[in-house]
Amino acid sequence: MIEVSAGIVFDREGRILICQRGEGRHNAHLWEFPGGKLEPGESPEECLVRELQEELSLPVTVRGVRCTGEAQGILFHFIDADTGALPVPTEHEDVKFVRPRELLAYPFCPADTLVAWQLAFARVRHAFWDFDGTLLDSYPAMVRSFVAAAADFGIAVTPARALSLMKENLRYCCDIIGGAHGVSSDALIAAFRRHEQDELKLGLPPIAGIPETLKTLHDAGVQHYVATHRDLQCRELLEKAGLAQYFSGYVTQEDGLPRKPAPDMLLHLVRKHGLNPAECVMIGDRPLDTEAGINAGVLSVLLDMEDRFPEGKCSVRVRNAGELVSLIK
Repeated sequence: MIEVSAGIVFDREGRILICQRGEGRHNAHLWEFPGGKLEPGESPEECLVRELQEELSLPVTVRGVRCTGEAQGILFHFIDADTGALPVPTEHEDVKFVRPRELLAYPFCPADTLVAWQLAFARVRHAFWDFDGTLLDSYPAMVRSFVAAAADFGIAVTPARALSLMKENLRYCCDIIGGAHGVSSDALIAAFRRHEQDELKLGLPPIAGIPETLKTLHDAGVQHYVATHRDLQCRELLEKAGLAQYFSGYVTQEDGLPRKPAPDMLLHLVRKHGLNPAECVMIGDRPLDTEAGINAGVLSVLLDMEDRFPEGKCSVRVRNAGELVSLIK
């Protein structure tokens, strides 16, 4: 197997060197961490020192191997190093030193992408979680409740239609369906809440992978918080699901704050618990959650399990809860 060394090279200001691959090369115009192929008998560290000198005239001091990974049949060794010099590019289209969080703004080669994301999220120690559809799988119960509520007014709604509209938000769903049939949104919401209470008495199951993810991150020192438009019943539902012990705080309907994507709920958590926004991330299953994170100046992860929001604004998009563990270490 071909082996490659790739340097995570820090300058004196803590910025990281990234290089853009040139025209005509594989993965042209994408960004990468610089390095090259190991020669026979060469260690990954020796390879990195040689390659950076040859390609960039850049002397480095190696710290050690950060991680290894296989991609496209190649074994990559990602190696931390320091430099006090400036690179002189001869093969790359562009080179830059950037702050870790700025790595998210650049499209990286497939082999480098996860490492870039991990570097950007390296400081995260506080996770803000949306509730519905992110922590607990509440949408099936919500869909059944809305279909039943609509039927109370003689309105037939398919479950797929109800889910699509409620993924925007409940008020939007009631505005659209109620408006088309001359029923007020408030009346439809009230009927929905009555039916939903019957559903909630049974409890709600966790989203697949969430219990393991919460525990793993909690054990690694990450503190969890809930930021939801629901009332404090969410805590009871988390207790029934066996997850409440992982959460250090809540902001709910009772706090009377503007709804997401306004940043107020997240900023409230920051102030109340004395958090550093640079160490926080907002995780949710809808763009309004991640936009709230962006508006609050924190990182954001869109848990888009069904590819429902391909254009949703976020720092990173993941397909399942397990990916969060590899992202936030």
